[in-house]
Amino acid sequence: MADQSTNPLISTARASDTSPTIQLHPLVLLTISDCITRHTLRKLPGPVVGAIIGQQNGQDITMEVAFQAKLQTNAEGDIEVDDEWFKKRLDEFKIVHKQPQLDLVGWFTLGPSSGPQPYLLPIHNYISQINEAPILVLFHAEDASSEATAAGKLPLTLYESVFESAAGGPNDKAMDIDGAVQAKAVKFRELVYSIETGEAEMIGVDFVARGGGNATAVEGGSDGATKAETKAAEEDKSKKGKGKQKEKLKEEAIDEANVLTAEDEEVLSTLTAKMNAIRMLSRRISLLRAYLASLPPSYLSDPSKPFNPTPDAEHPLPLNHTILRSISATLSRINILSPPDTEAFTLESQQEASDVQLVALLSAITNSTSSARELGKKSYIVEHTKSQNRRASGWPGGDGSYLDPMIGGGPGGALGLGGGRQMGGGGYDRL
Repeated sequence: MADQSTNPLISTARASDTSPTIQLHPLVLLTISDCITRHTLRKLPGPVVGAIIGQQNGQDITMEVAFQAKLQTNAEGDIEVDDEWFKKRLDEFKIVHKQPQLDLVGWFTLGPSSGPQPYLLPIHNYISQINEAPILVLFHAEDASSEATAAGKLPLTLYESVFESAAGGPNDKAMDIDGAVQAKAVKFRELVYSIETGEAEMIGVDFVARGGGNATAVEGGSDGATKAETKAAEEDKSKKGKGKQKEKLKEEAIDEANVLTAEDEEVLSTLTAKMNAIRMLSRRISLLRAYLASLPPSYLSDPSKPFNPTPDAEHPLPLNHTILRSISATLSRINILSPPDTEAFTLESQQEASDVQLVALLSAITNSTSSARELGKKSYIVEHTKSQNRRASGWPGGDGSYLDPMIGGGPGGALGLGGGRQMGGGGYDRL
């Protein structure tokens, strides 16, 4: 943090308990990087300024989406934001994302690591009309290729705006004394932030990281394409027209068995995200090992060593107790994640797995027994119904009667025959 003598806009007051807690999403960083790249390649005049949209819940602020703002120069020559365009764009973003709770929480621009510059105050004052306490994200383009950035530190700083009296004290606020109001000045105080991401953002960041090497910048002249370039373009166009048929044949020859389905693509994206996470974890562990290996011998094991040794040629890094405490805390949590007694843990896991399988087997046996019982009930009902039908229709087996389709059934048949195969009812006598 730059002191006040270096940059008068930087507040010397420390962050208090009322300072907001910032969660920065990768989409904001990607938007800032894209705006800087386009602004540089197109050689546009003026600063790079954009708005950041997110959610604010008390002191918790999330920065989720960002977009570049349109600037203009007023009559005094100061750079300001186009008010009509900005408000319309802000409403469009709320409609597109279908989240009414999204609101303007801050803005971003480029600046040195020493802090904001005075020419940014008009823009900050305009943003303050929409949000009383906007967060300033200052991107340091000159630190993008530094060693700290290569080690994982982002080249940006977040500031909150505070009002301090022009008289001096960092905690002095404007006071109304006998009708006289002291002059107040806007100053910026550095904030601590954290990176928050989701699965969709991880996939987007991974896609940008893998496809960034294929991007190509084309610089065109102000007079347009030359005749030679036009002729070459026409030749390429004719060649492409001739090769369309061959390309169609190649596309038709694609084996459909090798085309990934939606489920395969989802599994592939999940595995790719996990692979990148494991790779990043491996790099972080290697960085910690290199840092610990470069430290001087510990004063805990050797009393002759100084408490905080100065760096030398053999051990260029001094002791940083904050980092060492964080590493020690991480190592102490490993025992919670992985039990020390591996054999007992494995035996207990196997017993629990056996109990689960036994319960599943008993459940299957119970279901099979219930199914067999239901089948027996249904079979009994079917057989009982069949026997009732036989008795009612005169088939053998109930009352000794016999059903002849040509003569008639039962004792009172058409011809008076009944009683099985014996003559009954004097049928032949009547005949």
